Amino acid sequence: MDITEIGDLTSILLGIARALILVAGGAVGTVKIVKGRSDENPREFHEGLVIIGAAGAIFAATFGVEAIF
Repeated sequence: MDITEIGDLTSILLGIARALILVAGGAVGTVKIVKGRSDENPREFHEGLVIIGAAGAIFAATFGVEAIF
């Protein structure tokens, strides 16, 4: 297996991982935010914000991992 093939494979896999991170983190976080607002529960609202923030940080970290490979 050639180095460029490994780099291409890594790019494809990280692209898929990024999409999953955004969809899962965004969906769960949004549901928590909306449910926290509707139930007037600030703790659940803030949990939703933390989930979206964590998903964003993990998403950004995938670019660092890609730079390594």
